[in-house]
Amino acid sequence: MTPTLLNAGVWAFTWAKAVLWVLVLTRLTGLLATFPLLGSEQIPVQLRAALAVLLATVLLPVIPVPTAVPVGIPELVGYMACELAIGILLGTVVSWILEAVAFAGGLMDMQMGFSFVQLLDPATSQNSSIAGSLMMQMTALLIFVTGLHHQLILTLVDSYRVAPMGHGIPLQAMGLVTLIGQLMAKGFQLAFPVLAVLFLLELVLGISGKFMPQLQLLQLSFPLKIALGMIILGLMLRELGPWLAPLFESVPRLTLKLLGG
Repeated sequence: MTPTLLNAGVWAFTWAKAVLWVLVLTRLTGLLATFPLLGSEQIPVQLRAALAVLLATVLLPVIPVPTAVPVGIPELVGYMACELAIGILLGTVVSWILEAVAFAGGLMDMQMGFSFVQLLDPATSQNSSIAGSLMMQMTALLIFVTGLHHQLILTLVDSYRVAPMGHGIPLQAMGLVTLIGQLMAKGFQLAFPVLAVLFLLELVLGISGKFMPQLQLLQLSFPLKIALGMIILGLMLRELGPWLAPLFESVPRLTLKLLGG
């Protein structure tokens, strides 16, 4: 055995680098687990693990070294739990945007009459509405087209300035509640054109039924609501990208703000 391997300083340096890599991998794993599509069950676990290991290795040189490195397994587990929670929070902000879009799609389907039909979404393995599933798939595609996944990786690196390793989870609870409320309002705003047009259609059909009792409103309303709702939905899909662009641009700022940055 060479004297170099007997040097305690070499082993201490190696342990510090190994712990830093594990902590970076843990925060990155939380981000990828909640990020749309990348955290989907349809992607093999081996591929997701390889992506996390590769990104952690690439990002390691630019991550600031913590002031105190955990020296024991219990302390390391505590550090890893905090890092995993921070990574999950970073990816959850993006997934909440998709949930707001799905919420809008559910409202649309309820008015169009599609609530009787539920599709199995392969991305989530859960039943979802027709309009909601369609808009969620388009939103997930726009995430990668606009380069939001690259911006979120840069945000992950910047998060070490706001939430350094070993300093706990500086979560802003009120900011989290406010963000959820704003995204729900955005979802209602997205569904409002379809809801407003179909409400006016129901109003017209109700007035027509008063003056023409022989009119078969039940048989007439379903095809009219579906046809008119699909037309408005098709027009909305053309504007989905510009509508989502401000939300995508604000994701890095919102994630850092939730961490106290």
